[in-house]
Amino acid sequence: MEKFKNYTILYVEDDEGVRTINSRFLNRMFKKLYEAKDGEEGLALYKKYHPDIILTDIRMPKMDGITLSKNIRKTDKDTKIIISTAFSDKDYLLEAIELRLEKYIIKPLTSRNLIPALLKAVEDLEKNKDEKVVLSKDFYYSNTTSLFYKDEKVLELNKKELLFLKLLVLNKDKVVSYQEIEQYVWEDEYMSLNSLRTTIGFLRKKIPFNCIKNISNMGYKLKLEN
Repeated sequence: MEKFKNYTILYVEDDEGVRTINSRFLNRMFKKLYEAKDGEEGLALYKKYHPDIILTDIRMPKMDGITLSKNIRKTDKDTKIIISTAFSDKDYLLEAIELRLEKYIIKPLTSRNLIPALLKAVEDLEKNKDEKVVLSKDFYYSNTTSLFYKDEKVLELNKKELLFLKLLVLNKDKVVSYQEIEQYVWEDEYMSLNSLRTTIGFLRKKIPFNCIKNISNMGYKLKLEN
């Protein structure tokens, strides 16, 4: 459970007593805990902090857990959502399945039913971390397909654009030299600085934000969104 410390969690629960007890437990386990007393407050915290995992009650004032999840799923398919409820309601359960929720837990929350759900969420997050490189919200590179995605759709790039951006991603912690770019992207062709700048210019118009940073007289480096 040491891996929990690498992730953040949002806990949404309208019962103050229950929320206080469970928050102590979650706060010790995770890198950061955010607390909300209803779905409306939970949605505001989600938009502000984008936690990795959301643990939410279903029946709450102002906005219930299903509505909260629907709002999140409009733009976010990756955040892990765990629903808790005091009611074994089949209609709610069907909606939860359609929303690609991680788990549906019947209250009361205990280590027996909560820990396995949290473990699975973290395992999936770890797996996704290996499978893709997140550049910004809804923009990532997939190691599985070697393609870039925006809003879960393949970003249309030509061969040189794709190879150049892929080279930066594969070397995301260092500066990629002009020589490395020529060898990897232009292969057996000669690369002029004008042709490189033209390729990068067109590429910048296609990507959601400028993740390409020029390092003067050295080459280029990947710049991740804050």
